[in-house]
Parts: sequence; structure tokens; C-alpha cells
Amino acid sequence: MKRYTLRLINTVLSSILSFLVLKAQPENKQTIAIESLIDSINNALFRNYIFPDKSKAIAEYLKSRVRQKAYRSITDPVKLAITIQQDINSIHRDRHLSIYYDPRFETDLRKPRKEPIIDTTIVQRERLGNFSFTQVQILNGNIGYIEFTSFSNFIKEAKPTITAAFHFISNTEAIIIDLRKNGGGSPWMVKHIGSYLVKKRTRLNDIYERKSDKTVQFWADPLEVDSMNLTMPLYILTSRETFSAAEDFAYAMQANKRAVVVGDTTGGGAHPTGPVPVGQGFIIDIPLARSINYITQTDWEGTGVLPDYVCHRDDALKKAQELIYKEKLKHAKSDHEKQGIDWLLQSLRVHEYDNTIDRAMLKSYQGDYDRFTVFVKENKLYIDDLNGKGRKFLLRPITPSHYLGSDWFQIEFLSVDGKVTQMKMSGKPGWINVHEKTNTVK
Repeated sequence: MKRYTLRLINTVLSSILSFLVLKAQPENKQTIAIESLIDSINNALFRNYIFPDKSKAIAEYLKSRVRQKAYRSITDPVKLAITIQQDINSIHRDRHLSIYYDPRFETDLRKPRKEPIIDTTIVQRERLGNFSFTQVQILNGNIGYIEFTSFSNFIKEAKPTITAAFHFISNTEAIIIDLRKNGGGSPWMVKHIGSYLVKKRTRLNDIYERKSDKTVQFWADPLEVDSMNLTMPLYILTSRETFSAAEDFAYAMQANKRAVVVGDTTGGGAHPTGPVPVGQGFIIDIPLARSINYITQTDWEGTGVLPDYVCHRDDALKKAQELIYKEKLKHAKSDHEKQGIDWLLQSLRVHEYDNTIDRAMLKSYQGDYDRFTVFVKENKLYIDDLNGKGRKFLLRPITPSHYLGSDWFQIEFLSVDGKVTQMKMSGKPGWINVHEKTNTVK
């Protein structure tokens, strides 16, 4: 099974397209052989569905519905597919098991295919999309950050891009891999990317296929990626959109205690699924296999990957950074090092201007502080270096008296008896300078 797919999305889109096609026709007068269709559905489930006992229960119920003549009055194939789906769900609800009407599907299957041309087109499209790698950067605190939105099926073609990304962050002290927008892809790519991040050959998740009754083991192996051995602490960001192969990666790394998962519970799709034509234009998407982790002896189907630290998806990056900084703080060897880490922790608290900071307070900070000028513009605070001859920076609030300037210095206004007297500047390497307020700007 070489590719996970977002079958729910495909099913919805197919249903919508089928509905629009049928609407465009004057009238759909197709005669559907109900008994033949139900038999075909049951046979497809019996041969392929990953849960044989469930396929038997579904078959018995659908046959009982035929005997009750429940489908006799339904002539619209789209409505029939929806009704059968509802009946299946009443016996066993599986997010990947779905039936829909798409008469073009079998026609497309019969068309002659020119695989090399199709493959070249797909590879080119993936290459233009940088094989779904969207961001690679070094965050404050020497943290490597990588975001990619799918696990490409083209490992050979994508390898230079992936290797370059991991080489770029190879000197960092921790890694964050952002899967919050990752909808899945190839389990073989899961194995490949995992190989950059383990010290020795490591077993990930297995995939058991019902029809062949075979289990494929997936092992991450650093020898396959030039033994990069990126073994620094690893954090994986997740959301409800994290699905399928992305869950595979997060689950395997978490189960092996290689990564800390931060964010929201994932989508819960652990069963590779494939479309099976059942005749008369109907298609049934059937989970053909299932993932099994050798440590947990289960998977994330229906439950999703449960984060080690649960938070809203939008807060996951900051939460991961906070965890990294706090861990570094535990091992800091000097006050200077602790001061620099504390600076990083404070910077995470930065936010946009809100109602907690009134204009009167901002105006009290205005003035000259040695060679710096602080002023208010459009209800926001700015600092001007060299009294207007240098650079200007927006000061973003951390607290009502504490601000972040750019991403490399912070300012804290100090008061005596309610009057602002000093401005303390601190940089992320740990330096601190205090400037006296020499003049007030009204």
C-alpha cells in the first residue's frame, strides 16, 4: 500500500460532482438492480475490508433492508448511495468506509493509460511545489523549524530537497517539525524522513493488508540518508488537519519516545483506503489495510494521535518553543546563560496591542533616553535610534511596561513613584543596558 489518501474529502467531492452532473441532465431514469448492487457491495467488503466481522454484520443488515424493500422507491442513484451509507453507519461507523455514485470512475479505468507521461506530469507538479516543503528556518534559541504539508510519494526526486532542509538545521539544539497542515501521503516517505531523525535503525509502524494477509514492517534507518543522525530533541506540531501518513509519523515517533507531540488531537485516519467499483456506477471506498504499532499493539484510527501537550493549533509553535526553553533552562550552567534563556521565554509572551494598554500609559513612556527617542504613533509605541537619524522599531507589548523590539531586543520601562525614570534594554544574548530618561516628549 504505497499511499494514504484523504478519502473523506474525495468522497464528498465525488458526491458533489455526481449531484451536479445528475442535475444537469433533464431527468435521471436509471433502473438500478438493487439486489445485485447490495450483493456486490457485500462481496467487496467480504474480500477487502480490514474488519471481516464488521463486513459480515453490515452484509446481514443490508440484506434485511432489501427484504424490507427499503430501497425500492429510490430511483436517484446519489440518494440511494446516501441511504445505503446511512444504513452502513447504523451498524458500524468508519470514517473511511463510504459509498458514492460516480459513473465516470469505471469508464476512466478502462481508458488506456500512458503511465510515464502521467508520472512525469505529477513529478513536475510536486517539484514546482517543492515537494510540499514550505518553510525551513532557525528560530530564536537555535531551534530548527521545518514545515511540510504532505509526505510525497516521490522519494528519489524529493530527496535533494529533504536532505537540504535537514542539513540546514543540522547544527541546531532542538527541532520542531510542523505537521499542522499536513494531510498525509506515502508511508514510505514517513520511513524516509524518520531516517534522518534516529540514531540507529528504528522500527516505526507496520501495515497489515487484509487481502494478502501480509504485514509490512517499516524501519527508519540512518544509513539510508547518509547517517545524518539528527538526534537533538524533536517536537512535532499537530492539529485536526494532521491526517493519515502525518499521523503515522507523529504516532511512531511518539511511541518510540523520539518526539514530543504538541497541539491538537489529529484527524484519526490509520487505515489505507482504496476505491472498489461495485457496478452500475457505484463505488465503495474500503479500508484495505491497517497500521499497527509494535509497541502499543494498536493505532490511531478513530482516536487520532493524542498530544503530549494539548493546546490550540495556533498556540502549538509557541508552546513547543516554551518547552524547549524551559528544558534548556534546567541545564543552564551560568547566570548569563539563564538570563539569555529567560529573555527568550519573555519574548514568547509578545502580543498585539489590546485594551490592557491605554494611551495615557503609552504617552508616559514618550521621551528621550540618552540617544534613543520613544514616541507614540496611532496608539502604538515606537523607538527611534540616534534621535531620528537611525532605525525605527515598533515596540510590541509583552506586558503594559515590557516590550519587544524587532526580534532581538526588549525594552522595559522603570518607574519611581509612578513616574517613568529609566528604560532597560536587553538583548537575546543576555546583555543589558539601562538608559536614563533625559527629556519628556509631550
